[in-house]
Amino acid sequence: MLKSVEAIKASIPLNKTNPEQMWIQEWGNQLFVKIRNGNGTVGWGEILTAAGNSREPYIALLNILTDYLTSADENNIREVWNNMRKMTFSGGYGITTGSISGVDIALWDMLTKESGSSLARILGKRRSSVERYASLSRYSEPSVATKAVGNLISDGYKSIKLHQTWFDTLETVKSIRDELGYDFDLMVDMNCSMDFETAREFMIKSARYELKWVEEPMWPPDDFDSLRKLNTIGPVAAGENFFSIFDFKRLLENDCLSYYQPDVTKIGGVTPFIELMGLMRANNATLAFHNRPHNGWIGILASANLGCSYDGKTLVETPPNEIPKFFSFTGTIDKNTLSPGGKGLGIEPTENIPISDSTRMLRFH
Repeated sequence: MLKSVEAIKASIPLNKTNPEQMWIQEWGNQLFVKIRNGNGTVGWGEILTAAGNSREPYIALLNILTDYLTSADENNIREVWNNMRKMTFSGGYGITTGSISGVDIALWDMLTKESGSSLARILGKRRSSVERYASLSRYSEPSVATKAVGNLISDGYKSIKLHQTWFDTLETVKSIRDELGYDFDLMVDMNCSMDFETAREFMIKSARYELKWVEEPMWPPDDFDSLRKLNTIGPVAAGENFFSIFDFKRLLENDCLSYYQPDVTKIGGVTPFIELMGLMRANNATLAFHNRPHNGWIGILASANLGCSYDGKTLVETPPNEIPKFFSFTGTIDKNTLSPGGKGLGIEPTENIPISDSTRMLRFH
């Protein structure tokens, strides 16, 4: 059984691009979960704090789950996951599945460390690395975003995603393509900012700029029929705000998306993701792992390990930088690929990881 379950309120700063991106403070917080068993083995997990960027609701739920976790058999991860989900099911998804994600990822990290293997190998490793793309936050205006993208292209990045506002994204994309060309992949995340008609018009107008995908183009995010209609105009990506395998079955059955973006730090962790990958594999779907690019590399390495065990098309969202000094990382990384290595996830925070209680609410629109 587990001896301890601890929430770590990390504050690893967002790396500054040139020019500097926005959301430096908003994306400068992470929530990690640290567990320890009777053998002294430590497992690490991560929770994406999507509830207004506040970490406190997740920590409160973790504290409630701790009494159960310190009496459970940590080696029977499926049973632990089912029991945590049953204990919290009336809370729906979101905070509940996010909190479970942190514990579940940490349990898999611990289990695979004790087996002397990596998570990817335990799950049936099919490739040694995954493709990564650089995900930017936001810039004050199109010309600034264009300069930042140009500098990243010069540095060797070949795939870049923007998070501009809905009203300046088209101008930004035009500026980037006009000045930098088409020899790299460009994606946009609209953060559910448009109604259907506005999103439809955007999809039509942006088609000439050959975007790899348009992510979460409209509000509400779970309007399946509208997503399907938009996906007939151009490639649509979504998935971070779907939490059930039944949601993904419905998305697949109705051909709603071109790229599927579940988030291991939101959906409930590795355990449900394994089942989800089976569904994706059966439908020959492309898995574009969602990760908030805020230097929460534990979740990213969980995604990379899962991606290495998936035999379909896959790519992983990362910040536009190398892994910070606050982590001990045993794999390899370059501008366009990420290869997990070592035992477990292949990454864990160092002792000098910055800690902070402060947060700032993130407003996309």
